[in-house]
Amino acid sequence: MALIAFLLQIFLYCHFGNEVMLKSMKLANVMSTMDWTELSKKAKHGLLLICVRASNPIIITSGSVIPMTYDTFLKILKTSYTAYNLLQNAEA
Repeated sequence: MALIAFLLQIFLYCHFGNEVMLKSMKLANVMSTMDWTELSKKAKHGLLLICVRASNPIIITSGSVIPMTYDTFLKILKTSYTAYNLLQNAEA
């Protein structure tokens, strides 16, 4: 039961980290499709700054090193299973 709870907690962080990254990557594309001709010069300048900033996606990290994505979750699962098998073989 504890293992399921641990994996669920890690998965939730990875899932929402992945969603934030995907939404931030879509932001620049959505802003480029809107009608900029009706906006004021100040609003255009503000949206241009947002587009430039949105060119680099927002990535949530753990410890400023590990990005919280689905790939990270799969790597954690694979490493955990490998460690489990290693301990099972060492016990025998």
